[in-house]
Amino acid sequence: MATTQGKFSMLNFIKEVCDEIGPRFGTTESELKAGLKIKGILESQTDEVIMEDFECHPRAFLDFTRVAFVVALIGTILFIWFPIISFLLYLYALSIYGLEQMFLKEYVDFFFPKRTGSNVIGKLKPVKEPKQIVIVSGHHDSAWEFPLFEKFKSNFRYIAFSTAGLIFLAAIISLIKFILDILGITSLMITLILLIVPILALIMMAYLALKIHSKNVILGANDNLSAVAVVLALAEHFSTRKLQNIELWCISFACEECMRGSKRFVKRHQDELKDSKTINLDMIGEGTLSIISAEPYFTARHSMELAKEFQESTKRANVEMPIKVLKFGGSDAANFSKKKLEAISIFGLTPQDHPSTWHEMADTPEIIDEKLLENTLKAIIQYLEDLDARL
Repeated sequence: MATTQGKFSMLNFIKEVCDEIGPRFGTTESELKAGLKIKGILESQTDEVIMEDFECHPRAFLDFTRVAFVVALIGTILFIWFPIISFLLYLYALSIYGLEQMFLKEYVDFFFPKRTGSNVIGKLKPVKEPKQIVIVSGHHDSAWEFPLFEKFKSNFRYIAFSTAGLIFLAAIISLIKFILDILGITSLMITLILLIVPILALIMMAYLALKIHSKNVILGANDNLSAVAVVLALAEHFSTRKLQNIELWCISFACEECMRGSKRFVKRHQDELKDSKTINLDMIGEGTLSIISAEPYFTARHSMELAKEFQESTKRANVEMPIKVLKFGGSDAANFSKKKLEAISIFGLTPQDHPSTWHEMADTPEIIDEKLLENTLKAIIQYLEDLDARL
């Protein structure tokens, strides 16, 4: 068994959730069942377990692309007669992309149904008065299948960025058309030539809006039961090997695939966690284990100091991990770093520094490398023991 005490099997946990519960889209009954299963395990390992409910609009995080497409479609229809309105609508469509995706603002969430999710938090008290709170986290929801990720792999980001670029150019073209109209030098030929860019932008937006995800929800063995399994094994380890000075919070977030569970958690606990450290785990069952110091797609820069401290511990544990920037996508750690809380993520990456088997139907227990789970667990134990000794 991949355990610290011969009781909890990380791989068996992953298989059980996949077999007994299956896919777990955020705020659904299956996600709640997974949370309750995690809660039951943590109750035997930790001093206190809490399930924190929160409200969010889970479909908005990806289907905002459809809202942006409708806005741009109206802008394109009005381009010939009212280009200044088109200009404003294209800018609004671009702001939807930026604010919803990169800045994690709930900009158009009100268009989508409100649902309830539940984060699971297990706390292990130290032997002495706590001097440091350390959070180790994963998430138990699973994602829609992303056919475009499977098709384009790491190159998908170029499609996303190109689409945003075309929307911006469409806005500029609309402004040019407005100025030409004022000067009275617009002809039918000029209008048709100018219209090429808005139409290209609209085609790309339609492609993303309709193809970004299918109706299938993946099993999410790697993304992200692999992380939850390590979090639970960590709780078991320190349930009998108590830390002296560290209060350890073992958390499984809901709704990571819409980035809302950790966001609600941080908002609720920000004051309490102002001096905390967070090690978030994501997709650690496949690829090269890496310490993530930044997630530029979510405009999040993590703590380089924490990254280097953790890397030193991985060396002592003989499982050294490189420090890298995640080129595309992101993790729950972003919501911590955006609020100036010290955080890093641990990811399993491909040679192109892209998450492996990301949002693909192939994300099943069969792809999990149990040795990677063991190495992640070993590294975190080493880090916590090193930090505890310094406090």
